[in-house]
Amino acid sequence: MALDLKARLDVLREVASVARQGWLIPQMPRENLRDEEHGALVVFVHGIFASAGVWRPMAQHMAVTGVAPRQLHFNFAPLGSVAHHAERLAREVERVHPHGPVKIVAHSLGGLISRYYAQILGGRMDALVAMGTPHLGTAAARGWPIELARDLSPNSALLKRLEATRDRLDHSTVMSIVAGLDVLVPAESARLPGSLVVDIPWVGHHGVIYDRVAWAKTREAFQAARARLAAAAAAP
Repeated sequence: MALDLKARLDVLREVASVARQGWLIPQMPRENLRDEEHGALVVFVHGIFASAGVWRPMAQHMAVTGVAPRQLHFNFAPLGSVAHHAERLAREVERVHPHGPVKIVAHSLGGLISRYYAQILGGRMDALVAMGTPHLGTAAARGWPIELARDLSPNSALLKRLEATRDRLDHSTVMSIVAGLDVLVPAESARLPGSLVVDIPWVGHHGVIYDRVAWAKTREAFQAARARLAAAAAAP
């Protein structure tokens, strides 16, 4: 009986997260690009069928706490391909932040766009926090008549290319945040080999964006990236 109640509460929490996303999608967060030119830029990349608005609570928290005072919110429609959106991302980063560290927080499909940007296009990415990203694809994408769904499908040409070039992430601090109640992206797909893996058992695919533990772990990933950069700069 207790387990049944817990399962129902878990479902309700995820439903509430989906409803929250629906409310946030039209509410674009405020970017801050006015800080020092050579400071770190934090880029937020949302998932398919969403918008930059879903990041608003986390972005505000990270701005207020000083974790991400300089922010870029990348927005895209569920059209085109991962490659197309990654090329746009590269142009946006270069336009607003041609020098200095780049840290990316991405959800679901956004993680693949970010990896393509770094691995294939050679974009600067000192840290990547990928939440619920289907690195091995997701069966939920099969059958959808859009190119992005084909990219997301298991064994797609895109996923094979990213896997073949995964060593190009060796210079970056990469964290995989795995939502334990995710019914869209299996845990084995959300865990990128070689990354720092964080399992959060009580959240679903959408709820992970709003989870305070996920926010705290993102801060830890950024701190690790900063330490890595400092060590590289001090090396003879």
